[in-house]
Amino acid sequence: MRRLATIAVVLLATGGLRGGETSPAVDGVGSGPRPSPTPISWQLDFKYVPPRRIAVKVAGSQRPQIYWYMLYTVVNNGDATRYFFPTFELVTDDLRVIPTDTGISPIVFDAIRERHKVAFKYLVPPSRAIGPLRVGDDYARESVAIWRADDIDTETFTIYVSGLSGEARILRNPAYKPGVPETKTVRDALGIERVVSVNPRHFTLRKTLELSYVLPASQRYRDFIEPRLLGSRWIMR
Repeated sequence: MRRLATIAVVLLATGGLRGGETSPAVDGVGSGPRPSPTPISWQLDFKYVPPRRIAVKVAGSQRPQIYWYMLYTVVNNGDATRYFFPTFELVTDDLRVIPTDTGISPIVFDAIRERHKVAFKYLVPPSRAIGPLRVGDDYARESVAIWRADDIDTETFTIYVSGLSGEARILRNPAYKPGVPETKTVRDALGIERVVSVNPRHFTLRKTLELSYVLPASQRYRDFIEPRLLGSRWIMR
């Protein structure tokens, strides 16, 4: 039976959580804006399995590569269809931001799906998790976020999950410089141009789930021990 950690909106907002998990520290968010203590917008129900490791041999590698992944199920128990577009970011304790699934071979997803084919019968690749999510358990969606283990070499890390709530706030940028262009065009390593914000007038903060984990200090034990959850909470990010 899979072990799921259920994120319940009301329990998180009031600082209580059942099932032996760490209670979210809502009061510790800091001096910035905090989520509303009671829901003020739509919100999806999100269940997840703590991050795990998997070794997969992909094309071009002489030996199996190690990956971290987090399985999840999302359900829309609201009153209308919502467009589900999740973002998973892993931040190490030295403040490196590692996006999920970037350039990872589909073979890795296939290996994860094979490992969990009994408990997660309807697991879909991350790209197929995106889209309209209809109301009810019958339309629940199962997918996974994946990271390269080589990128996670610190003892603690935090996973931020956005796209679960419609709550957002727009704040003025105190560092905005009048007369300076707000955006610029950059070219990546593949020669693809994109527009990035460099001097925004405002920032948009969205209600985001924060999951903080700690790993064993010794690398030799990391293949056998799951990371321990330090805390979970909603923040504006």
